[in-house]
Amino acid sequence: MKDNLLEINNLNVEFETFDGTFSAVRNVSLSLGHNDSIGIIGESGCGKSTMAFATMKYLAKNAKSSGSIIFKDKDLLSMSERELTQYRGNRIAMVFQNPYSSLNPSLTIGYQLDEVSIFHREFDKAEARKATIEALKMMNIGEPERVVRRYPHQISGGIQQRICIAMAILCRPDLMILDEPTTALDVTTEAVILDSLKDLREKLNMSLIYISHDMGVINKVADKIVVMYNGEIVEHGPKEQLFEHPFHPYTRALINCMPRGGIVKEDSVLNTIHGYVKRRGTQETGCPFADRCEKRNETCEITYGMRPVGHLHTAACDRAYATDIPDKKRLKKEKQTIADLKTEDEPLLEISNLYKVYGSRRKVYAVNGVDVSLDKSSVLGVVGESGCGKSTTAHMVAGLYKPTSGRIVFEGADISISWKKRSPDILKKIQLIFQNPGNSLNPSHTIEQIISRPMKRLMHINSPEERRQKILELLKKVDLGSDYITKKPRQLSGGEQQRVAIARALSISPELIVCDEPTSALDVSVQASVLNLLNELQRDTNAAYMFISHDLNVINYISDYILVMYAGKVCEYGKRSEVMDSPHHPYTEALLSSIPETDPKIRRTAIKLEGQLPDPGKRPKGCPFAGRCHKQVGKVCEHVQPPLVKLSDTHQVFCHIPFNAE
Repeated sequence: MKDNLLEINNLNVEFETFDGTFSAVRNVSLSLGHNDSIGIIGESGCGKSTMAFATMKYLAKNAKSSGSIIFKDKDLLSMSERELTQYRGNRIAMVFQNPYSSLNPSLTIGYQLDEVSIFHREFDKAEARKATIEALKMMNIGEPERVVRRYPHQISGGIQQRICIAMAILCRPDLMILDEPTTALDVTTEAVILDSLKDLREKLNMSLIYISHDMGVINKVADKIVVMYNGEIVEHGPKEQLFEHPFHPYTRALINCMPRGGIVKEDSVLNTIHGYVKRRGTQETGCPFADRCEKRNETCEITYGMRPVGHLHTAACDRAYATDIPDKKRLKKEKQTIADLKTEDEPLLEISNLYKVYGSRRKVYAVNGVDVSLDKSSVLGVVGESGCGKSTTAHMVAGLYKPTSGRIVFEGADISISWKKRSPDILKKIQLIFQNPGNSLNPSHTIEQIISRPMKRLMHINSPEERRQKILELLKKVDLGSDYITKKPRQLSGGEQQRVAIARALSISPELIVCDEPTSALDVSVQASVLNLLNELQRDTNAAYMFISHDLNVINYISDYILVMYAGKVCEYGKRSEVMDSPHHPYTEALLSSIPETDPKIRRTAIKLEGQLPDPGKRPKGCPFAGRCHKQVGKVCEHVQPPLVKLSDTHQVFCHIPFNAE
């Protein structure tokens, strides 16, 4: 035990519900050394967070736990709430996924950070403020003296998450548990946080438990990986071994689900894991993954169990590459070139000199002169950091916001107006899929009512029988059964809710679907399924997509053209291959350098962006990226708006750097 900081032995967590008792964590055992790091990976519902909460003894009243969690020779599970006060936040710190729920909106950042030192370390106010400023500097937060006077709503999500980590390190903990802290963040912000965690681990001699469903993120911060499924550890080992040769079929399936560099929709269909993670009764035994496993045979239940498969590498199964059941062939999509997608000379959508300014007295310049077009049956991927204006631009196209100035032309008609003033025909032809399906589906309506509403109002299909028949066809298209029509959104998983949202958007045969980060909140397995579905539906319906995401691997996989935005302006635009393989704008280079790699052998040096996004309350003068650019030409970047440089007929960039046109 002297060699280990934390040792979990046969941990079990069960929840008693109205539907019976189910097992959330079962017989989990693992150890964590001093200055060590473990990444825990798995789909939602696999018990990752429950295991972390059990370590802190943050469990609901209907939970029962057994086993032991030994931290520095003390069993945390046997301690009282009073005894745990010495450990929670002091010796063991936890950073949650959503910083908005961790920070009090009515208190300043400085006050919330100061009280940690005052409570745990018994500092006076002056000492606490000094420790707060030091912690913010360690997290590379600029102007910490100003930040401490602000409230949470006055800073970005990325800075809020860094403040939560700063709060966690104030007591110099021995162990930090991070529960998906970068899931909703941009790649550049994510890269800064992950690099900061590596530096903190070395400076503070701190151990980490990092929970995520993204193998690329885990590779950046962890030395070892634990794969969990349905409450059990199914594989555990060094990340290089686990990636190069996974033994458990679930580990291999997770890795194969992720869109990676070089994988595009024309060449391959993403691997998926059929089915979903089911609740497991306390009496159920055997392999929990058996009902979803493509490599299952009659010997699985007999031979199932954790065993060594390599140096420091253990797995509950060794059939990931079993040849007695060959891998299923993934059918390639019909090859389409961008030239094939252009069915007419006129583009489907044209955006010209588009501006959006919020407020009258205190103005916010959200979109500052965007020009772009979208062809029929093609996909425009829009990428950029939070606050760059990509969602605002998309919502203006969908009619949720009215532009301050500029034009949006759809099929030759000017639609630069609110949706209330648009014709029923335009409303029918442009649909929107939101990031969070749970918030966009009416919780009191059945799936049939949700999908049938636009059919009744915009297509005037008044016959209930005709609507139901079409709904059943749509549900089949999105891989949902006929029994779903009577269910309500709360009875569906996140992936199933998103499929319903897609079915609703398709119910009136639109020509343009605006997809606002539709996969960012989903597991990699569900994400792969949704991306495959969107590709297949586009091929069948010839609809065009305006696809917004901060995940460049997703953008690379699904897009035909890519638009890179920063602070409300366009940085770069071109065909997918032009932008991804030959980026010219320094901001595009920074974004691409920050993509987490799924292969731990590939080590990419991220271009660190110093400073913050420009103040959206001030009208930009020169290049908005000037203050953070690693290739800044000179003062001209700060005072003169960058010119349009055409690198080819389809590839253009707004930059002062003197590129040679191809």
